[in-house]
Amino acid sequence: MTAFSTSAVNSVFSIIILLSGMFLMVLIMHLLLKYRDHTVKLPVDREQLLRIPAFSLQNQIQDLQFDLVSSLTMAVMVVSFPFAVESIESHISQNTFPYTFTFIAIIGLTYCGYKTWKNFSKLTKLRLGHTAEIATANELIGLQALGYQIFHDIQADGFNIDHLAIGKNGVFAIETKGRHKRHKDHTQPNQNGSKGYELFYKDGRLHFPSWVETKPLEQATRQAKWVSQWLTKATGEQIFSSPVLVFPGWYVTSQTRPPFPIINHKQLVKTLPSVRTQSLSQQQVDAIVYQVAQRCLSKIIPKSD
Repeated sequence: MTAFSTSAVNSVFSIIILLSGMFLMVLIMHLLLKYRDHTVKLPVDREQLLRIPAFSLQNQIQDLQFDLVSSLTMAVMVVSFPFAVESIESHISQNTFPYTFTFIAIIGLTYCGYKTWKNFSKLTKLRLGHTAEIATANELIGLQALGYQIFHDIQADGFNIDHLAIGKNGVFAIETKGRHKRHKDHTQPNQNGSKGYELFYKDGRLHFPSWVETKPLEQATRQAKWVSQWLTKATGEQIFSSPVLVFPGWYVTSQTRPPFPIINHKQLVKTLPSVRTQSLSQQQVDAIVYQVAQRCLSKIIPKSD
């Protein structure tokens, strides 16, 4: 093999070594995406949701932020890449490859792979939660047309209330829960004999096709209790808040009587006006709306979601 051919091979090998970390992270992301799409899907179609205010601007801002980070990364690579290639090529040609650095690189790539997996899992959950809350918010627009006052993401003492609906028939603390639909569950018949994704309540438990939950019930109850206590103290009158648990995209039924509404997001406009939590005068409604609006304007940092 000629000196030129040897140098070319060493250069290519050096470039492969430098890019191996990026290729590995891309491979991990690809496998995670394939696994996610093969096993689960979002409960609602994001494309069918109404656009929130400034939705297009939000997307443009996110794209530009990504472009800025990409430009900074590219600038570092453009400057350091030629020197790194030459250094690795020199080590290969002189047979003085730094194996200690290789060991450190493997440890670093393992850590980066682990972080990629953790961040991807977190991003998947955030994407699910965001989609579910937008779906609920879209349906709550229909309640506004009926005279209800709607607030979103009210910061409480270390947590947040997803949505608050205030009307003359009471105050409703709405907790939205996003749950992926698993592809394997679609073949299982639901309670009415048809096939689909069904969630039903029975004896204090939420029964999904492949698992059972109780924590959302406890959370919704706890948060509604906090709203009742806060509004009672803030307004100087006894205010009762009713919990509402919403699972967007799921077919929701009950085999035993639930303690409060557990519904699909499409049922909000029909269900809430029929619930008589507390009869409120317009003056009481205005007082409650004022207190909620003031809290929404305050800078309260939640400790957890």
